[in-house]
Amino acid sequence: MWCHGLRALHAVTPGRSPLLPDGEEKNALDTTDVRIQVLETDVAVLNIRTEENRAMTSAMFEVLNDLRTATTDLRTEVIGLRTVTDELRKGQDELRTVTDELRASTQELRKGQDGLRSSIAELRITTVALRIGQDELREDVASVKRSAGNLESSMKRVEGEVGELKAGHIELRHLVASLIK
Repeated sequence: MWCHGLRALHAVTPGRSPLLPDGEEKNALDTTDVRIQVLETDVAVLNIRTEENRAMTSAMFEVLNDLRTATTDLRTEVIGLRTVTDELRKGQDELRTVTDELRASTQELRKGQDGLRSSIAELRITTVALRIGQDELREDVASVKRSAGNLESSMKRVEGEVGELKAGHIELRHLVASLIK
């Protein structure tokens, strides 16, 4: 450093200086030494501050790198969240479509139920008519008892019709039960 150069200059010129008288030369050397020491101290302080500034700058760069990494991570998360949001919107659209389809199916089921109710009402009317018919058949059977041959044929015919009616009635019940389910 240049301060060491000043000391070397003073070391080369031992003895008296042609410019200064004897007593003043010693004082001048003492003042110069003090100035050199002050300058060396200032240089040392500046070196320490420079190292501190370097360390702080290095720490700041590390923090900036960490911030860049965090920003990149946040951007990645935001992109991921946007993707999830888009998928949720698609899912909502699909859900709306399914809901609309379910509403249409529900309306069709209601129409089917209304049709089933009308069929049940018609079946009740038919059942009443069948009961009336059965009553009439019984009366006819009572009047036909006079003839044994006619009675057997009438009974077989009536039994066949009643069996068909019961089978039809059971079949209708099963049909109605399956429609209700």
